[in-house]
Amino acid sequence: MTAPTINNPRSWNGKGLVGDWAVSLKLDGVRAIWRDIGWMSRANKPLHNLPPWRDGQPRDCEVFVNNLRDTIRATRTKCLKQDTPSITPRHLYGLAPLDPRLHWGTLTNPTPADIRAVLRRANALNFEGIVLRKGDDWIKVKPFETHDLPITGFSEGTGKHRGQLGFVTTARGAVGAGFTDSDREVLWAEANAGRLVGQVIEVTCMQLTDHGNFRHPVFIRMRPDKLIDSTA
Repeated sequence: MTAPTINNPRSWNGKGLVGDWAVSLKLDGVRAIWRDIGWMSRANKPLHNLPPWRDGQPRDCEVFVNNLRDTIRATRTKCLKQDTPSITPRHLYGLAPLDPRLHWGTLTNPTPADIRAVLRRANALNFEGIVLRKGDDWIKVKPFETHDLPITGFSEGTGKHRGQLGFVTTARGAVGAGFTDSDREVLWAEANAGRLVGQVIEVTCMQLTDHGNFRHPVFIRMRPDKLIDSTA
């Protein structure tokens, strides 16, 4: 069986678009790709507890169970626990072909105002954002600029954060804001165990500088479901 071609959407540049664009709702879940050996993440790691793929079903899906945290717990737990969220077929949303539950109409020659208006309506329904599709050209639109990229280094904190994580470094600069005390403790333990560098971090920022570095970056969360090569 041939592995499916994975389409990773590019980020919207804030400009108007030309042509007819299908609008789909963006879930804040985990991408699941069916391969001969089972369901795999974009990081090519096994996903657990998903219903088996059946002939005729999409092989490129978004798994969404309540929220991202529950979804990651459900797909990464090898041995089910009493509080592990369960995954049923209704929690799998096809991306190619698109699940009808995610289809949200069409925009023709949309202006930036048109796109932002649709985004606001999607956010009001608790969706992460929207994806605009024209053939194989997919564009993701979120309410603020986010970037997923690997951690390249780290530093211990100072003052009240001594003995905890101070900041991490990335290809776009250092990130020290947004971490809770619990985040700093857990990630410092990962750093000391030699497991922090290479993990993918999601960061929001005001904008990028002309040199492509973060301006006022803030940590959002870790993204264990993403590959370094699949970040954007």
